[in-house]
Amino acid sequence: MSATPAATAGVAIAGLGTTSLGRVFGTSPRRLAADAVRAAVADAGLALTDLDGLLICPGITGGLDIGLAGQLGLRDLALLAVVNSFGASAAVAVQTAAMAVTSGAARAVACVFADTPLREGAPAGSAFGSHGDGSSVASASHGDGAGSAGASGTNAATRQERHGLAGLAAGYGFRSVTGYYALAAMRHMQAFGTTSEQLGAIAVAQRQWAAGNPLAQFRDPITLADHQRSRWVAEPLHLLDCSLVSNGAIAVIVTSARAARDGPRPPVHILGAGQGHPGGQMSRGSQFGLATGAAQAGRAAMAMARVTPADITMCQIYDCYTYTVLVTLEDYGFCGKGEGGPFVASGALAPGGSLPVNTGGGQLSAYYMWGFTPLSEAVIQARGDGGDRQCDANDLILVSGNGGILAHHGTLILSPNPPPRSPNPPPHSPNPPARPTTRTSRTQSAPTARVPVDTPGASAPGAQPTPARPTPAERAPVLPDMGVVRADERSEPFFAAAGRGELLIKRCPRCAAWLGPSATSCPACGEDAPLEWARASGTGTLATWAIVHSRGGEAVAVPALVELAEGPWLSTGLSLAMPDGREAGAGEMATLSAGQALSVAFARSPGGECYPVFCPLRSPDDAGDGRPAAAGRGDLGGT
Repeated sequence: MSATPAATAGVAIAGLGTTSLGRVFGTSPRRLAADAVRAAVADAGLALTDLDGLLICPGITGGLDIGLAGQLGLRDLALLAVVNSFGASAAVAVQTAAMAVTSGAARAVACVFADTPLREGAPAGSAFGSHGDGSSVASASHGDGAGSAGASGTNAATRQERHGLAGLAAGYGFRSVTGYYALAAMRHMQAFGTTSEQLGAIAVAQRQWAAGNPLAQFRDPITLADHQRSRWVAEPLHLLDCSLVSNGAIAVIVTSARAARDGPRPPVHILGAGQGHPGGQMSRGSQFGLATGAAQAGRAAMAMARVTPADITMCQIYDCYTYTVLVTLEDYGFCGKGEGGPFVASGALAPGGSLPVNTGGGQLSAYYMWGFTPLSEAVIQARGDGGDRQCDANDLILVSGNGGILAHHGTLILSPNPPPRSPNPPPHSPNPPARPTTRTSRTQSAPTARVPVDTPGASAPGAQPTPARPTPAERAPVLPDMGVVRADERSEPFFAAAGRGELLIKRCPRCAAWLGPSATSCPACGEDAPLEWARASGTGTLATWAIVHSRGGEAVAVPALVELAEGPWLSTGLSLAMPDGREAGAGEMATLSAGQALSVAFARSPGGECYPVFCPLRSPDDAGDGRPAAAGRGDLGGT
C-alpha cells in the first residue's frame, strides 16, 4: 500500500507513552494499553477528551479490542479500529492515523500496542507455543536458559500425539516461528554466502547501543565469541540471534504538525509511509528468504518523503532475528542484494558507524513490543531524548515493521524537521553501492554443519539395488523424535498413500495446477474448484533447511522446504537416523546444498502413520531401485 505525497503532509507524532517493559506481571494487556494511552496523551499536552481516534494493535495474548475505548471513557470517536498486521502493525497504524488526520477524518489519533506473553515462572520461549502458525513472531530469552524455538527433546516428542498435516509439520520440526526464520536465513546463506559471524555482528552492535538505554532488558556487553558460544535454537540461528520476550505497552499520538508544535514536546514529523505485502505461493520461483516486502514498502515511503537511501541518517529496523535486520537493509537499498553480510560486519550499524541502526538495542537487547519497539526509539532519537545513546544523525529516520514470516511490511520516514518543499521526488535506486564505513570489514568463515542426515535404506555409491523388499509400512524406519502421528479426515488419503510408498499432493482439475497437500482451493480457479489428490513424482530439489535443537543442545529435527518436480514447495523433513538406528556419516549434513536433488523415502511414527521424508538423490538408480525413495514413478499427466 502506498499513498500520494500529500497523504502524510503536515502530520506529526506529538506524544509517546510507555509503561514498564519486560518482566511485568499482575496486569492485563487492556490495562497496560490504557496506561500507555494516558501517558502518551499527557506527553502530547492533551486530554483524553481531545482524542477522536483510537487504533488498537493487539499482541498474542488477546483481551485487547475496541472495548479499550470504553475503558478510557472515550466518546464520539471518528475513528476506532483494531489494526493487526502483526509486527508491521505499528507502521500500518501510524500511516492510517496520518491519512485520517490529513483528510480531516480525525484530529488526534492514539495508536497503541500491548501484550503480556510472559508468565511468571515460565520459560520465556513458552510464551509463543510449540508450533508457530505464521501469525506471530517467535522469540527467545537470553537469560535463565529459557529459549523459544528449541524443540523439547526426544522424550517429550515421543509422548506427544500429533494429528493431521499440521501435526506432521510440527513433527518435522516446524514447531515455532523461529524454525521458519531459520529456514529463511539458511536460504540467504546458501544463496549469498552470508555467515553466522556476520549475523553475530548485528547482535553485538545492538548490545553496544543497549548499554546506553536504561529501559533495555539486557545491557551487559557481548562479543562475537559470546554469540557463537550461545546455544543453537534452530540452526543457523543461535540464541543471541533471537529477540527477547517482554510484557508492556507503548502508545503514540498522531495529530497535525501545527497542533503538535503547540504541545510541550518537539513534534516528530511523518514524512513518508508505505506498506508491502508480497503474498504469493510457496512454489517454484519463490523469493522466500531472499527478498521481503521491505523493498515495496521502502520505495513507497521514500518516494513520499522525496528521499533516497543515501539520505537516510538512521534506521530503526524490526529485529525479531538478526537475519531480519540484514535482509531488510538489503531490500531498502542500503547495500546491494547479497552484500548485507559484509555490510553489517563492517561496523556500520554500531556506535560510531556510518548508519546507526537500532540505537536503543532493538528487540534483541532492549524490549519486544513488536513494531512499537523501533517506532518508540525513533521518536526518542528524533526528540533528542536518547541520553547516553543519543545520536546526532537523527535528521531522517527510517522505521520498519515486519509481520508474520516476512509476509507483511510497513515503513515510516520520520524527522525532527518538517518536510522540505520540493516539486519533484528524487529517483530511488533500490540497490546503491554500500555506504563507506568507519571500520574495516572482517572476513568470516562459513559456518559448518554439525548434524548428519540419513538416507533411509540407501545403498553405498555404486552398489547394486537389493531386488526383494518388504512393503513400505514394514520397511519404514522408526523416528522417535516425530512423536505419534495420526491421520484426520482431511489427511487420511495422504497418510494411506504414504503407507503404500506413494506421495500424494493436490491438483486442480480445471487448470491442472499442482498444489501442496494442505491446499484447500486453487488460487487461480477459486473456492468452487474442488481439488483432487494426485500422485507426485517424489523427486525435487532442496530449497532450504534448518536444524532444530532442544534446550539441552540436542539436534532433534531437520525441517526442510523441498521444491517438488511438479512445482509446489513441500514442508517436510530430513531424518537424523539410519533405518537400523545407526547415525549417518558425520559429513552428511555438510554436503547439503540449496538446489540439491532429493527423492522421497518413507518413515513411520511409533504406533502411528507412515509419512514422507526426503533424502539426497545420490545416483540415477536411487529413484528406481525399490527402496523407500522409490515413490517416483506413476501417473503424472505427462509431468
